[in-house]
Amino acid sequence: MANPVVHAASAAPSVPWFQKPVLPLRVASEVLGVSRSSLYRLQAGGKLTFSRVGGKTVIRTASVLAYLEEIEDWPSPEAQS
Repeated sequence: MANPVVHAASAAPSVPWFQKPVLPLRVASEVLGVSRSSLYRLQAGGKLTFSRVGGKTVIRTASVLAYLEEIEDWPSPEAQS
């Protein structure tokens, strides 16, 4: 018989990253498509807000969303002609 505790944990719904108050560096790195080093550079430049939770460094999701909003789109090749 399967372990019901393991089964129940694996059946728990996953919360989308943008609905979480903070993100681990790994997740923020994947979302933004940058390295961990780049995350620290963005934090030093005031673009991202880091916090400590339970001894771990995390990034406030609101700062990731704000950064994504301020990124400029590249012009399409048609617009450059």
